[in-house]
Amino acid sequence: MNKLAAIAAMLLAAGAAVQHAHAQNQKRTPDAPLDFDPAKPERIDGWWTNGTELMRLDTNGAYRLWVSQDRFKYPVEVGAWRRTNYVYFDLEPYRAKPGTRHRVNLEKSGTVTELSRDGMKPFRWLPTPPRVMSDEMLGAWVSPTEQLLVLENGRYEWRRTGPLQGISEHSGSWNGDGDVLTLGPDTTAVDQVSLRCVKGADGQWTLEGRNGRMTRPPLDPAPPPAPGSPVAGPASSVPPAKSDAPASVPPLPAKPSANG
Repeated sequence: MNKLAAIAAMLLAAGAAVQHAHAQNQKRTPDAPLDFDPAKPERIDGWWTNGTELMRLDTNGAYRLWVSQDRFKYPVEVGAWRRTNYVYFDLEPYRAKPGTRHRVNLEKSGTVTELSRDGMKPFRWLPTPPRVMSDEMLGAWVSPTEQLLVLENGRYEWRRTGPLQGISEHSGSWNGDGDVLTLGPDTTAVDQVSLRCVKGADGQWTLEGRNGRMTRPPLDPAPPPAPGSPVAGPASSVPPAKSDAPASVPPLPAKPSANG
């Protein structure tokens, strides 16, 4: 009987402890809400940075990781990401042993959401990627004798527009290293080209190389307002049509003929 009484007393004590813990949890719930709402998982696709590494989570489930803030460099890790619940997701690198996964979890730092991955500082979300020197090299460039188009996908197109001797056009891949833009032609008939990206006192960027200086192509002047338009004449009762089309970009100089 003494043994049975001791067991009964232990069961009663355990039940009382469970009830006490449950009561304490109910008491704390209003004061300590969850950091994340399981019914409304936070968006995690987009750009993330910790000041050292940069990570991009695409909506199609792919991801890339850089060891700098320059997204134009070759990523050190490429793979797929998969969300496991509203707090955790896994990164699965393509170039790694099958089954390799890196667990990443969401945490709150005040009101800011952070991604935590072992061995790295916490990442914070960015609406746009960090602006780097390579961003200043993108786009169209012209000079009296040549034109260059530097594309965001890592490709470039070059044409000769003046009376210089040699090949009239070539294309290939480009690389930015600090303020130096290097063009690597696809053909071995053309040597590698290096240009320096320089910011002038007026805040405008130029590319300087062995053939001189290249600048941004000038924008076409706006056409004069038509007679009777809201700008030139009396206010019109019909509002102008709204268009969702992107603004037009001035065309580059025409491609020279084979004889030019």
